[in-house]
Amino acid sequence: MQMRGTVRFRFRSPENDIDIIIEGESSVVESIRQELGLQGRVGFIQPLSARLDDGNEPESQPAMGGEHNLDEAHDENEKLPGPPPDPSSIPAVVRRIGDLDIKSKISELDGPSRTAPQIEYIREFLESIDEPEPLSNNLSGDPMAEAWLQILLTLVVREHGQTSLSISAIEDLIGERINREGIDLEIFLNRLWIMGRLELIYGGAEIHYAPNPSWLVSQ
Repeated sequence: MQMRGTVRFRFRSPENDIDIIIEGESSVVESIRQELGLQGRVGFIQPLSARLDDGNEPESQPAMGGEHNLDEAHDENEKLPGPPPDPSSIPAVVRRIGDLDIKSKISELDGPSRTAPQIEYIREFLESIDEPEPLSNNLSGDPMAEAWLQILLTLVVREHGQTSLSISAIEDLIGERINREGIDLEIFLNRLWIMGRLELIYGGAEIHYAPNPSWLVSQ
């Protein structure tokens, strides 16, 4: 068996400040090694586009196949489906940083706007509806109070686009309805937070609570 194709031979001897690299057809590299007296196990050979054969292949046959076959294999592997890309069909949009008016763009798309909750409007709405059914999952200890809180936070999220409501606002709107005010209300809300039904939000003048989306649709 002998090596055919392109190889790289390297021999280093730091003690003698010698660093030899020979790259080319394996037969030529081997001939130069013999002239330099570096044949045998001296140095090491790295195949670049070479393979072993039994010596029966014609010398003119490339080790890795013809260039035409390589090009065909390369084209088949990298050919993408669909028409070729046309960069000219993509319109260029040039905009200076900070010039985008997000609010106006959302309004053009008829997206939901975010407004401050109007306490009096929410109070009137809560007074106009019937008393809700207690939530079936009573792990909170007060399924009726949880039902009122669910209605309140659903209104805040869907009608005003807000994500949370302060403890004082919750107490002002439904404190009397659920018979929980002050520290009792805080303990109740904190229990729902521990259960994963509310999210506790620090920051600003006071603590806010945000509803878990899955809890808003629970019954």
